[in-house]
Amino acid sequence: MSISTLESPQISAESSQSEMRRVITWKDAFWITAGASPWILFSIGAMADTLGTASILVWAISSVIGFVQLFLYAELAGVFPNKTGGGSVYASVAWIKYSKFFAPINMGAYWFGTSTSLTVLASLCGSYIISAFLQGTSFAAFSVTLLDLSSVLPGIVFQLNATIITGILVLLFVFALQHTGILRAAKIQHIIALFALIPLVLIAIVPLFNGTINYANFKPFELKGGVNWFSKEGLTLLAGGLFIAGWSTYGAEQAVSFVSEFKDPHRDNIRAIVSTGLIAFVCYVVLPFTFLGVLGLKALTQPDFVAGYTQQAVAELATTTFGSKAAEVVTIVLILALLLSVGTLLAVSSRTLYQGSVDGVFPKFLSRLNGHRAPVAGMWADIVVNGVLMLLGAPLFVLAAGAVSYLLSISMDLVAVKLLRSQYPTSERHFRAPDFLVNYVGPALALFNLGLILFGANTFAPNALFYGLGVLVIVVLLFVYRHYIVDKGEWPERAKKDLSIQ
Repeated sequence: MSISTLESPQISAESSQSEMRRVITWKDAFWITAGASPWILFSIGAMADTLGTASILVWAISSVIGFVQLFLYAELAGVFPNKTGGGSVYASVAWIKYSKFFAPINMGAYWFGTSTSLTVLASLCGSYIISAFLQGTSFAAFSVTLLDLSSVLPGIVFQLNATIITGILVLLFVFALQHTGILRAAKIQHIIALFALIPLVLIAIVPLFNGTINYANFKPFELKGGVNWFSKEGLTLLAGGLFIAGWSTYGAEQAVSFVSEFKDPHRDNIRAIVSTGLIAFVCYVVLPFTFLGVLGLKALTQPDFVAGYTQQAVAELATTTFGSKAAEVVTIVLILALLLSVGTLLAVSSRTLYQGSVDGVFPKFLSRLNGHRAPVAGMWADIVVNGVLMLLGAPLFVLAAGAVSYLLSISMDLVAVKLLRSQYPTSERHFRAPDFLVNYVGPALALFNLGLILFGANTFAPNALFYGLGVLVIVVLLFVYRHYIVDKGEWPERAKKDLSIQ
């Protein structure tokens, strides 16, 4: 295989029934990806427990990095207005020139990091639903062990309980909402976002002005246990904190996953990603500050909050800010926030699977769309994979392994922007990032993120690096089967056009 030196990628015809339909604007994409903002709620406790009061600084630094990266993603997506599925799909066009195996690594890492977040968020949503509506019932107490592998693989036990069943039902519910197409899904996400994000934004911002922030809660401002910032232990803690923060703060890049469905990619692309990034930036910076300032470090490091169960802490914050009646609606707000996030992740992840299948990277059946042009096969694949992962009952392990994959794909994407500048120098771009971002900041941030993986991954979960890379081996094996056995070593015709393959 060789890659031609054409100066611009060829764009496939968009009239085929197997392709996406251009029906949304940047506003629709904003509501679809609005679910990226509430993710931070479920990591604040773990970060505070790991880093202490210094956690708010780590959130702020990671938020700035995530926002800067958005402009590189805007250019990346703008080169390929006919493709869908996120930055790794577009970046693979650059990396495939050096080795065809870079494509499954890039796309597979992005898919796993995005999709497996569904495991954590759907499980949490299930637990909140049971807490709010089914507490004390026989269903809530249901639990059965399916397979205990702990003697061989420590901590691995397949079990089925009420939370897992409800979490799977949440995935099926969101699937039903998105089954009817991207435009209707955007309208539903819009409604959910209004009832979820507005209360959360108010909870974050109002304490800044009503005097409920206790600035003594920030003292002493230090790493947990007074560890020296620049010691080996201190730098490892910081790397671990920035590693797990990236899972949340980088998430606004998912707004470019729908570029092939924009009515006007020229305008919608940059507007979607910047608007999503701005609201996410506010949440990522202000929420950790408010939680620590109002509740204090002791409340943030309670076991339930550290494990991601934020109901009690959010209720306490809402009560302090708005009075006792505010706590009554907190659980509903959190359920809606989780539904919003699950909707975002399922929409993005399924499109990554769809485009990867079209490009000859993922199994062939994943390129199937339904009559509404929704990637129905990709959505089913996400539900099955995450259903199995939920049976493991180890959300922190899944989160850490997924973060390894996600940051790896981010690193490859940031370098790909510079590569595409040289490979397709005259190709039209809907947005062109400043040269210093492309040539210097992007590659530097790629190395920075790789460093976080190497030095920070195992801080949150032992062997997270090993498991995250192990998943990529499985993805590469699936690619080998698809490319060499199913496709006989040839790329699909549409991939040849998009990738300029001769």
